[in-house]
Amino acid sequence: MVIDIIYNIALLLSVSVVYATYPFKAMRTTKRFLTIMGFAIGLVGMLIMSRPFVLADGIVFDGRSIIIGVTGMFFGPIPAIIASCIMLSYRIFLGGSGMVTGISVISTACAIGVLWHHFRYRRFMQTKSPANFELYLVGLLVHVVMLACMFLIPNQDQWHVVRAMSLPILFVYPIGSYLLSMLLFFQVQRIDIINRLEISEHRFKTMFEQAPMGITVTDSRTATPIEVNRKFLEIIGRTRDSFIGVTWMSITHPDDIAADQHLTESLINGDIESFTLDKRFIRPDGTFVWVNMAISILKTPLKGIRQHLCMVTDITERKAMEEAILYANSHDPLTDLFNRTHFERKLKELDSVGVYPLAVAIGDVNGLKLVNDAFGREVGDGLLIRIAREIQSIMGTGGYCARIGGDEYALLLPTTDEASAWALTATIQQRISTIGVRSVEVTVSFGVAVKHHTGEDLNEVVKQAENALNRSKLSESPSARSKAINTIINTLHEKNRREELHSRRVSVLGVRLAEALGLGNKEVSEMRTAGLLHDIGKIAIDESILNKDGVLNEAEWEAIKRHPETGYRILGSVGELGEVATFILSHHERMDGKGYPRGLRGEEIPLQARIITIVDAYDAMTAARPYREAVGDREAAAELKRCSGSQFDTDLARLFVEQVLQLSWDDLK
Repeated sequence: MVIDIIYNIALLLSVSVVYATYPFKAMRTTKRFLTIMGFAIGLVGMLIMSRPFVLADGIVFDGRSIIIGVTGMFFGPIPAIIASCIMLSYRIFLGGSGMVTGISVISTACAIGVLWHHFRYRRFMQTKSPANFELYLVGLLVHVVMLACMFLIPNQDQWHVVRAMSLPILFVYPIGSYLLSMLLFFQVQRIDIINRLEISEHRFKTMFEQAPMGITVTDSRTATPIEVNRKFLEIIGRTRDSFIGVTWMSITHPDDIAADQHLTESLINGDIESFTLDKRFIRPDGTFVWVNMAISILKTPLKGIRQHLCMVTDITERKAMEEAILYANSHDPLTDLFNRTHFERKLKELDSVGVYPLAVAIGDVNGLKLVNDAFGREVGDGLLIRIAREIQSIMGTGGYCARIGGDEYALLLPTTDEASAWALTATIQQRISTIGVRSVEVTVSFGVAVKHHTGEDLNEVVKQAENALNRSKLSESPSARSKAINTIINTLHEKNRREELHSRRVSVLGVRLAEALGLGNKEVSEMRTAGLLHDIGKIAIDESILNKDGVLNEAEWEAIKRHPETGYRILGSVGELGEVATFILSHHERMDGKGYPRGLRGEEIPLQARIITIVDAYDAMTAARPYREAVGDREAAAELKRCSGSQFDTDLARLFVEQVLQLSWDDLK
């Protein structure tokens, strides 16, 4: 008997190899899979039931309780119920006096297994150190119930069966159930570990391939790349196939190889654990890409194998920004010359090298402010750029020139004596004199000083050059500005012949009114100059506006209204015309404060400006315009009277009418 039972259990255990085959390894839990598994287990159960231990006619024992209980425990209700139905059908087919007991054993084993699966399976499998004894207790419970089912056998056989089968049912069967459960438990654990490893490997590969930075694994001894990810290949501009056989040194920029090799050797020798390095990789098209590399030793469980891990980030844009910032910190954004900060650093550098004699030349553009005021800042900027280009072309690629101020340039001339330095500045002045801004001649004044030996203070040498520049400007600058003023007024008159005639008439009338007022020779002379230059600010107005036949629109009128301020800035650059400039600024103010640009009223307006206002208005009325005819002296005088007190100074207007025009003020209507 015992041999037959052991044989049955051995058959059960051998058939249990089914659990280790492909479907179970896949750990699929779809209903379709569970259904197929139920039929498979049912067929296995029938195979087991076909070789039972026969105790009496119609009373047989086999391992069905084991397979059904374990199926319910580890596979759940669907396969357990299907397998139970198959085995129940087969048991009914076999018949005999133990049929009801057999049916009860199959049903109770299925129920106990399914209940344990529902309440305990998930928690049991998730426990790191599960109490495997629990599996034995479940098997024991199944077979205690099985033993109880023996009392369903007809009375004449009950005690005989119980006495004969108690020992196998309570000891052998639970052990068989326990062994099969342990087999499945370890199989499930093994599959779970395999699945976790596969998931971990897949996750690692996904992270490796889809990482936003380049990642490489390299053999430390041979410097041969073992693994590279997609981002790294993208950074260096290669495909995986084209990267085969490539070594790190072959794609590293020659200037970066030495630093790379030194740090890598230190890493391999154990002197350092990791390092970071900015270097350049050469792409197949010959361009290079800047990368930041973070490299560390990769510890592996394999003896004798040394590898290192490298994280690669494309920093080309960052490097370009850094270079742009460094360039901006040392260069003038307008002329592209070096700036003052770089000039001071260069001074210290040359001084430390000791390249004597070291000449310093400081240059200043005469009349830049005048050009800006007359023609606009854009024209002035263009002038500075052209001057810088001329200086660079004369200095050559080895020369040093910096823009150290708004209109100042500095030249550093190693191994150059004072005579040679002055000769060079003369050449520059001659070349720049050919540059004109709308017929205005441009000049540059220079000052030169030389450091001959180490004992001299280079800062003092720079001050000497600046003092020499100031002396040059005292003699050169005023004449240059006066010349520029004459050129500007001539240019304006060339643009508009009507403006020239108007300015001359205003000058004459202004002088006559000043004399009638009893002003001194100085004031009369200033009045003559102010009359000639009162509209010089119109040089900055577009010619199409000045020569327009029709009525001006709002934007054009605003441009016209800016000419007193422009004239003031132009004339203010010439010291001797400073007072005249204030008259020009105010010659469109009104006595009632409604004039421009400052809205002055009454006595706030300079006397000479009030004179210009009257004679300017009179000449404008009596001179023909494209859009209207001229009016007579009497009509113009009547208009002056009508607007006196609001636009014009009443006393000056009356004096102008009676003394200059020789008309009766009281008779005017």
